[in-house]
Amino acid sequence: MQATFWGVRGSVPSPITGKQLEAKIAHTIHYAIRTGKFTPETPLEEVATWLHEIPFEMRSTYGGNTTCLSVNCDDIQFILDMGTGIRELGLAQMSGIIKNKTLSCIALLTHVHWDHIQGFPFWAPLYLPRRVFNCSCTLYGGKTWDSQLELVLKGQMNAPVFPVNLEEIEQTSMKLNFNSIYDGWEGRFETRSNDEVRVLARKLNHPQETFGYRIEYNGNVFAFTTDNEPFAAGVPKGMIELVKNADVWVTDCQYTLQNYTGEVGGVPKHGWGHSYPEAIALIAEHAKPKRIITTHHDPQADDDTIWKIAHTVQQLTGIPTEAAYEGLVLDL
Repeated sequence: MQATFWGVRGSVPSPITGKQLEAKIAHTIHYAIRTGKFTPETPLEEVATWLHEIPFEMRSTYGGNTTCLSVNCDDIQFILDMGTGIRELGLAQMSGIIKNKTLSCIALLTHVHWDHIQGFPFWAPLYLPRRVFNCSCTLYGGKTWDSQLELVLKGQMNAPVFPVNLEEIEQTSMKLNFNSIYDGWEGRFETRSNDEVRVLARKLNHPQETFGYRIEYNGNVFAFTTDNEPFAAGVPKGMIELVKNADVWVTDCQYTLQNYTGEVGGVPKHGWGHSYPEAIALIAEHAKPKRIITTHHDPQADDDTIWKIAHTVQQLTGIPTEAAYEGLVLDL
């Protein structure tokens, strides 16, 4: 099982600004000067090596695309949400498609808020002509949303807001198969090696219907619970069922506790459907995951804030924790 992060932001895409980049460069240069690491004669290769040894949040950025992950189980590729990160996934998929003339994948949608589907129209394999390529995607999403998954995806591509109609794509390009799920839904998928992948969906606490997923394959467990707000009391059984003893738990942790309560920022985030470190720690105490990855980073959070949130989770839980970044690959 291998998971790759293509988009890690919540709410809206938030690319790094020029001002933020300048500040990051200045901070890194100052750090290099303070450590007395280099002279004008230092080879560039040595500088590059040092750069990869300093903290990630100092030398790089977590990314600005909205939620999209891929999880590969042997020959089965699951796509978790279709935020703007799916554009990068599509570009990565293209070389294999050009070579083999085929793509088959399964999309698991947590919900259809815009930041989780807005990349779908920019997914390159979607447009490959059926007369040349055999591309297909089976999509799973909630059945009690205000509108069905297929209608929602079509709606965001209807004229005049988008130049290509989804119905035309379904007739001439990628084959799309839409399926409804529900709280407690289980899907079982067989790999080419005749191994079984089990997927469990449970409802989360987020405005309108939202699902978390648990993917089990070859003795490994990957749990994904983006867009979840803690309940007033206790931890729901559904959440425990998703996260119990997971090798990796990828979870929404958009705010600090102070952001959530409104102590910082001035606006309480109650009812907005997102979490904070202390709530993650409570779930971890009951579910005991082996590793935690925080994601759905707030669009206003800079790289240092994102790192601090993940670091707080690790301090509270004692479980290895890091913040998701675009390009992060996890091998289970």
